[in-house]
Amino acid sequence: MMKTRFTLVIAPALLLLALIAIGQPDTHSAPEAADKQPAVEALYANQQCGRSQTNPTATWIDNPRQLEASLKGIQGTTLGNKPIPLPKLDFQHEIALLVEMGQQPTLGYQIALSKTNNLHITQGQARLTLDWIQPPADAMVAQMISSPCLLLKLERGAYSSVQILDRQNTIKAETH
Repeated sequence: MMKTRFTLVIAPALLLLALIAIGQPDTHSAPEAADKQPAVEALYANQQCGRSQTNPTATWIDNPRQLEASLKGIQGTTLGNKPIPLPKLDFQHEIALLVEMGQQPTLGYQIALSKTNNLHITQGQARLTLDWIQPPADAMVAQMISSPCLLLKLERGAYSSVQILDRQNTIKAETH
């Protein structure tokens, strides 16, 4: 009798409770979608991107043709002229952002994605903090003009422009 009661009543009730619990949203692990900051991922970085401008720039890339043209411009200046693999982006949900430091007097300069996701959106504008790396004054570096760049993938979000800042919150470049 005891085994039958468990099989007919308690086992189905426990199964039903388990299924209900699985179907409930997790309210503890993730913030609401409105509070979620878009993800940022580094796709490509190089110290020689071959640009001749001296000022930093940021280029918003929102279609495959723009991405291919930007990479071809960089590829023409890479050692050995090796093709840069075209990254896979879903332009419905993502954009690419090409950040260029501008010409620098030596090697040792770089732009890097910081360890923490420092992308903040306010009033339709994204502010992205990157590591703007310079060689120490006493560093031995090759005396060769460089032009560092960083290609990023960003999730689309509630923003239409991006400001690039360094760790001191100085605006280095912005898209328009």
